[in-house]
Amino acid sequence: MLQRVLGFVWQRKWLIGAGAIVILGFGLAPNLAKKEKPIRTEPPLKRNLTKFIEVPGFVDAETKVNLRFVAGGKVVYVGAQEGDFVKKWQTIAKIDQRDLQARLEKNLNLYMNERWDWEQTLDDTKDRAIPKAEQRLVENDQRILTNTVLDVKLADVAISNTVMSAPFAGVLVSAPISVSGVVLTSADSFQLIDPNTLVFKAEVDEADIGKVRTGMTAKIRFDAYPDQEIQTIIKKIALVSSVGSSGTVFIVSLPIPNPDLSVYRLGMNGDVEIELATAENVLSIPLAATKENGGVWTVEIAKNQAETPPGRSLVGFFSQWFKPAVKKQTETVIIEPGLQTDDFVEVVKGLTETDQVVVPE
Repeated sequence: MLQRVLGFVWQRKWLIGAGAIVILGFGLAPNLAKKEKPIRTEPPLKRNLTKFIEVPGFVDAETKVNLRFVAGGKVVYVGAQEGDFVKKWQTIAKIDQRDLQARLEKNLNLYMNERWDWEQTLDDTKDRAIPKAEQRLVENDQRILTNTVLDVKLADVAISNTVMSAPFAGVLVSAPISVSGVVLTSADSFQLIDPNTLVFKAEVDEADIGKVRTGMTAKIRFDAYPDQEIQTIIKKIALVSSVGSSGTVFIVSLPIPNPDLSVYRLGMNGDVEIELATAENVLSIPLAATKENGGVWTVEIAKNQAETPPGRSLVGFFSQWFKPAVKKQTETVIIEPGLQTDDFVEVVKGLTETDQVVVPE
């Protein structure tokens, strides 16, 4: 009988082996199904954190002026070209004075006529009482004389306005003409700047202006020189808003060290990183690992769970060769955050350097 059973088994050994494998697979399936995908963790580390905002801006000068002729006219003299350095009170340009000089001479003649008439009136009325009607005529002559004096003064002012002088020493950065003989209008202007007052004017959004203070350090990067950084500080914050590319902005002025117009030209664009706060050698974790709800900050930390030993069954025996990884569980921990940047957050309380913080993939 035993021989018949052994013969039967031997003849069907492949079929019986396949069945055993199937049964073993069903036995291992629950354990294998329980194998979880590994989670990414990292411990809190000590870092230097810096919080900053980055905003666009442009080069400008704090001391600058646009010079125009009040009435315009034909230019008869050009004393400086675009790009020239001019001294204070140096003549930049003159327009034709001949018409105004003629007007001044005419007004002077009228003044002299009225003056002589007025002196004659004084002689005629001296040492005698005059009636009211004559008194009114005398007062009228006096007003006419006063008006002629004013006409002379106005003509003299008009002549002085035909000469354009520099109100301060600086560089003439733009000029509507380069030669004489051209007629200018009152809208044509010469722009003069003091190159020692070059600044970078940043456009800070009104949502961030409350975080900015004078004296804060900053780094400027120009579009023309992307590999260079200029260290500077905030010197002035505008009291009145402006309209920028992002909406309502406030202009923040930052001096440019060692200003050079041949390098930093007016209107040159760039970006500035304004340092809002910094913390050195503080315990920190990735910001992505945190959750915030109603002002409460939490993180998940990993905890190891002991592995259940396999049983004495055949399935248990074979499962030793297919051990799943040690299962990790997580625990929610409340933390007290400190300085927060775009990538990291300082942990003031709640974690130690031995904890393993779960970081989402």
